[in-house]
Formats: sequence, C-alpha cells, structure tokens
Amino acid sequence: MISVTSLFSPVENDLATLAKNLKTLIGARHPILGAAAEHLFGAGGKRIRPAIVLLISRATMLDQDITPRHRRLAEITEMIHTASLVHDDVVDEAELRRSVPTVNSLFDNRIAVLAGDFLFAQSSWYLANLDNLEVVKLLSEVIRDFAQGEIQQGLNRFDTNITLEEYLEKSYYKTASLIANSAKAAGILSNV
Repeated sequence: MISVTSLFSPVENDLATLAKNLKTLIGARHPILGAAAEHLFGAGGKRIRPAIVLLISRATMLDQDITPRHRRLAEITEMIHTASLVHDDVVDEAELRRSVPTVNSLFDNRIAVLAGDFLFAQSSWYLANLDNLEVVKLLSEVIRDFAQGEIQQGLNRFDTNITLEEYLEKSYYKTASLIANSAKAAGILSNV
C-alpha cells in the first residue's frame, strides 16, 4: 500500500516551507491570537489540502516551477481549513483534536470563535492579494459552504431519517468544497 507521505514526496519541500510560513502569515498583534495561532499551526497535521493544491500546481505548471501565488494559495487553503476546525470544535464542544487540546478548551469559546474568525479574515486578505477574482470567488464560496454545512449538520443532529443525499451534501459543504475549489483555483493560477 502506498503511504500518504510517499504520495506527497514531490511537494515535501513545499510543505516544509508552508509549515514555517503559516505562523508568520497570521501576523497576530494580540498575544492571545498569537498564542492560538502558534498552538494551531504548531500541532502539525497531515496537511492534505495544501498538498493537493501543491501537487496540482506542479502538475499544471509542466516544465516550470510553481509560482509564489501557488504557494500562497496552499497556505490560504490550510488557513481556511484550520479556521473551520476551530469553529467546528466550538460547535461540537470538543476538548481534544488529534489528542491535542482545542483552542476553546485552552482559552474559551469566545476566544476560539474570534480566533477562527481572525483566520478566516487573514485568509481572505491574502486571497484578495492574489489579484485573481475567479480564485477569490471560488474560495469565498468555500467559506459560505462551511457555514451552510455546519448548520445542516446541526439541524440533522440525531436525525436517523437523514437521506444519503442529505449526508453527502453536508459532507460536500464541510469537506469537499475546500478541496475541489482550491484544486480548481490552482489550475486557474496555472492558466489551465
């Protein structure tokens, strides 16, 4: 069986750079936001979403290296994903994620919601600075989808009559939308 790590070997160096850049991209001037960002991005994770963005970027640039805009898109993708996890942990009242205390358990729900909002705002700012309206629209749609998926999940909580279509729609909004739209955005930045 092929491991996830070997699938990502073509972008291993890019992912190492991404991990270093994420903490500095947050640029939180407030110590609590800075501590929350340090905690979130220091926890690691598989970084599957940015890896997909980077792999598609490399595949679509053919004989050229990927651009700083591709790398920034991967970073934005991870920031959006992380913001959604922070909000998700508040809604689910989770104390741990991957055996690591959640932001809401370390601080409180109010700080966690604001930290998630801050990550969405920072990712939106960097997204706007890509200067590509089509990419901005795609990733703005993702943020809207997250909210819609979370609301759907909340409304269907403990509903044993949920249909497969309803479940798949919620899953698209909460997970697949970010992967699909950021992958498409990588192709757009490559002019394909």
